[in-house]
Amino acid sequence: MEITLKHLIERNVFEKIEIHSGANQLHRIVKSVSIMETPDFDKYILEKTLVLTTLYPIKNDVDRFLSLLDSLHEKQASGLIVKVKRYIDLIPEVIIDKAKQLEFPIITLEYDANLSLLFDSIIAEVHYAQYSTHNFNALYSTLLQDIVTKPSTKALISALQSIPDIDVLIVNLFNQNIHATSEKIQTIYNDHPLAQSSYHILNDQLIINEVIKYDGLDVYRLMVMTPYEQRHIIYNYIEIIKLMIILIYQKKQENALKQNQFLMDFVTNMTSNYQSNMQVKEAGKIFNWNITFPIMLMMIDLKEHMIKAHQPMILSQIKHEVVNACHIHESELRLIILNHHVLIIANLKQPTQYKTMMIKLHDTLKTHFQEAFIRAAYSTPVHEASDIPTTYTSLFETLNHATKNQLSSTLIHDHHVRMVNVLKKLDTAMLMEYAHSILKPLIEYEKSHDLPLINTYYHYIECQFNAKEAATKLFIHYNSLRYRLNVIESCGYPIFNTKESHFEVYFALTIYLYFFKQKD
Repeated sequence: MEITLKHLIERNVFEKIEIHSGANQLHRIVKSVSIMETPDFDKYILEKTLVLTTLYPIKNDVDRFLSLLDSLHEKQASGLIVKVKRYIDLIPEVIIDKAKQLEFPIITLEYDANLSLLFDSIIAEVHYAQYSTHNFNALYSTLLQDIVTKPSTKALISALQSIPDIDVLIVNLFNQNIHATSEKIQTIYNDHPLAQSSYHILNDQLIINEVIKYDGLDVYRLMVMTPYEQRHIIYNYIEIIKLMIILIYQKKQENALKQNQFLMDFVTNMTSNYQSNMQVKEAGKIFNWNITFPIMLMMIDLKEHMIKAHQPMILSQIKHEVVNACHIHESELRLIILNHHVLIIANLKQPTQYKTMMIKLHDTLKTHFQEAFIRAAYSTPVHEASDIPTTYTSLFETLNHATKNQLSSTLIHDHHVRMVNVLKKLDTAMLMEYAHSILKPLIEYEKSHDLPLINTYYHYIECQFNAKEAATKLFIHYNSLRYRLNVIESCGYPIFNTKESHFEVYFALTIYLYFFKQKD
C-alpha cells in the first residue's frame, strides 16, 4: 500500500486547508515529508516528498518562489503545504497560475497549524502504509519453514531475493563462504573500504553490518543494504534474518552432533549395522555424505587446548585443505572429533598420487596450524567398509604410541602402523637385543656426546638419502647434517654408499625409535 495526498486529506491529517492548485493531482504518492526553512532548500528536495513550510526563506521573493516550483515539479514532489499568515498572508496569483500550469498541488494551512506535529502525523501515515506492504509475519513463517527443512545460509539468501529494496549478504566466519542476494552488494562488500563498517551511507544506500555471535563465538557476518529512504524498514528485516541465521547455526550444530555420533559409533565398531560398502553409502545419505570406495583415513593429533578454543574454525580450515589437496567435493569427506584427534574420512579419486597428496596435505596442515599441529597418521587406501574400524584403531594406537614415546616424526604412514602392530606381538626383549646389537656404536656415541645420531640416520634414510630434505625435516642447517652424517660413517655405517642395503639398520632404527627410545 502507498499513501497519497488524497489519503492524508481523507484521514483528517490536515485541518482547515485550502487547495489552490493541483486538485486533480491529489493521487500523488507521498514517500517522505520535509520541512523547508533554509534558503538553499531546493538542493535537497527528495523525489515524491511532501514539503511543509512557512515560506520564511522566500517571503515576498516571487522569482525565488517560481524557481522553487520548477524544482519541486522536476523532482516529482508530492505537493507543497504552506502555513500562511506567519511570513506571507497569501499565495500570489502568479504562483497559483504557475502551479496550475504544472498541475502541482499547493495547499495552505491556517496560522494555528503546528508543523512539527503535522510532520510526525504524516510520517506515521507514510510508515504505516509502507509497513503494511511488508507482511513480516508471513515472511517469518515462510523463512522458518524453509530453514527447518534445509538449514543453510544459501537457502536463506534464495528466499530473501524476492523482497524488494533489500539486498542481503551473509559471510560464514569459519570458512569465509559468502552468499548474497545480488552482485551489487557482493561487489560493494569486496571493493569498498567502508562497506564493512557497522553503519554506512554509500550512494543513497544505507548499509548496516553486524557480526552475529553464538555462545560468545563470532559465527556469521550479516550485511544488509537498502535505499536510505527505506531505512525504517531495514531494522525489522535485520532482526528476522538474524533469528534465521541463529536457527541455521543451531540446526547445523545439532546435525553435526548427530553425524559425529554416527561416525564415532561406526569407526569404533560400536555398531554392526554397516558392514558392506552399500550399507555405508545408504547410511551416509542421511547426512549428505557422498562416500565412494576406495577411501583414505587420516588422523591428526592436535593440541587439546587449541581444539577446545578454536574447534569450528580449525575443522573448517582442515576441511578446506583436504578438499584442495585431494581434489574432492565437501560432500565426499567427513571429519570426526575424538578428544584432541581429528579423523578424516575422504574419497580417494587418485590412488596413484596418494602418497604425494598425503605429504602435501601434511605439510600444508603443519604450516597452517603451527601452534596446534603435533603429527598425523594416514592409512593405505581402504576398499571395504568392514576394514574401517580396524584401520581407525591402528591409527589411533599409533598416534598415542608416538605421543607417549615422544617420536619426532610428524607424518606416519599405514605401513609404519602395521609394522608396529606386528612388532608389538613379538618378544620385546629380542627386539631390544636386535636393535642394540645393530645400533650399539650410535647409542654409545649419543650418550657420551648428546648428539641425536639415531634420529638423524632414520630421517636420512626416510628422505631417500637426500641430505637437503633431511636437514629440512630435522630443522637443522645443511652443514650440521653433513657433520652428523660424517660422525655416523665414522662409527662404522656406510651411510654414503646408497648401493649398500640399509634395511637391517633401518629396521633397527625403527624398532629403537618406536619402542625403546623412551626407556633409554
